[in-house]
Amino acid sequence: MQSVDYQVSSWRRQDWCKGTRYYSCQLCQNLFGEWVVVRRWGRVSALRGQSREHLCHSYEEGLKLLVEIAKRRVQRGYEAA
Repeated sequence: MQSVDYQVSSWRRQDWCKGTRYYSCQLCQNLFGEWVVVRRWGRVSALRGQSREHLCHSYEEGLKLLVEIAKRRVQRGYEAA
C-alpha cells in the first residue's frame, strides 16, 4: 500500500457573493493525492447548491484555473467574501 503525500499548506480557497448567490472555489487534493479544483455555487438561502470537480495535472495548472475563475467572478459582479 502506497502512502499519499498531502500538501495541505498549499491548498487554496476563495469565496464570492452577489446578492443572494454565492460561489466558492477550492484547490485541494483528492484521496489519491491528485490536484482538484472544486467549484460550488447556489443560493445562500438554499440548503444545498451545485458543485463540479476539475482534475488538474499539476498544482500550477490548478492555480492558473483559480485565477481564471476569479476574473470571471469579478466580471459577473461577484465580490470576494
